[in-house]
Amino acid sequence: MAASELEKMITETEELLGALADAVRITDMNGNMLYQNQAYERMLKRSSTELVADGRDIFISKKAVGKITVYHDISEVNRLRKELDRLSQKLRKAETKYSFKDIIGQNPALVRVVDTAKVAAMTPATILLRGESGTGKEVFANAIHNSSPRRNEKFIKINCSSLPEELLESELFGYKDGAFTGAKRGGRKGLFQEADKGTLFLDEIGDISPRMQVKLLRVLQEREVMPLGSSETVSVDVRIICATHKPLEDMVKRGEFREDLYYRLNVFPLFIPPLRERKEDIGAISAYLLNKHNEFYSRSVERITPHAVELLKRQDWPGNVRELENVLARAIIGLGTEETVLDEEDIAAALGETRSMQETETCAKKAQSELEDKELQDRSFQIPEKLAETVEAAERACILQALRTTGGDKNKAAVILDLPLRTLYYKCKKLGI
Repeated sequence: MAASELEKMITETEELLGALADAVRITDMNGNMLYQNQAYERMLKRSSTELVADGRDIFISKKAVGKITVYHDISEVNRLRKELDRLSQKLRKAETKYSFKDIIGQNPALVRVVDTAKVAAMTPATILLRGESGTGKEVFANAIHNSSPRRNEKFIKINCSSLPEELLESELFGYKDGAFTGAKRGGRKGLFQEADKGTLFLDEIGDISPRMQVKLLRVLQEREVMPLGSSETVSVDVRIICATHKPLEDMVKRGEFREDLYYRLNVFPLFIPPLRERKEDIGAISAYLLNKHNEFYSRSVERITPHAVELLKRQDWPGNVRELENVLARAIIGLGTEETVLDEEDIAAALGETRSMQETETCAKKAQSELEDKELQDRSFQIPEKLAETVEAAERACILQALRTTGGDKNKAAVILDLPLRTLYYKCKKLGI
């Protein structure tokens, strides 16, 4: 009776089962096949299929009468996982790229940090790099490793904020074979084991969860890790460098960051000053970055003019050196391949939308003031006797009108005037606008 009811159920749901993308197979209690959908039949024809089966008993009137099994093909997932592992391994094992020579500047605060970092590099102490985003914490970490007794060993880095907690845990501590569904056969070493005898750089350490804080504290205390799925610990000899832009002291007070972990990490703190506090270094940094990007962008810029440097110094740089690098990269891209000098107009054009609101408002007020002060207010102007002066007066009138229309936004004004932004900046400078 139960068998016929099972067959009836299959008949009633056959259309639904056939529409499923996953392979489905139904058997009776003796294992005899009663139904399989087309996805299951297609699965049998593939040679590279890697399956995960999920089976459940079928009950009718509280009696088990059969079993339904759903098969999931995870071959593509595993292929992508292997590719990701390969790329991650390649990135993590990349040799350090920077030394202290790549930290540019003569600002007294920066010089003190560099000198302190050089001393810290020769010790095995844990180092905590503090500073705003874009100040160069990763450059410091590279430089410290390159100047340490571990310079010939691995430098491995990981951004703690870029991975979910479960994945971060397996990345840091590794796992044993069969630790979880989809785990790599044979298990995998974590970053602590990979960095053994070398340096592990934990970027954005302030973003790890409370549970991960406990696990990390244990590693720092015991100098050993326990891979997922294992009951045995593995000793590691790793130099730890951490970095964060978050106020850890405030987080400790709010209970968001463990106090004992904070003191374990804060053995040798280094505070990197933001770019706005060392603007005297902008010229030297710019020259360094131009030389760095010349080859990458196939340019041949030999120098940046003093006026261009002064324009850079007038910016606030909330994104610090990283933002400055982006602006210079845009300026280089905008040059011709034969140009050798980066001038104020190039920088002004590259700044574009990154110019501060204060500068935009100042420009708008200036344009409005000039319109009110001159005969342009009644849309007329006195025609000079010389042709060149006439052309300049006409250009000035058109530019001021466009700036008034756009509220001082030179990017939009350039569109209205059908001019390259760089040309508009040049004309504004020439005409004293």
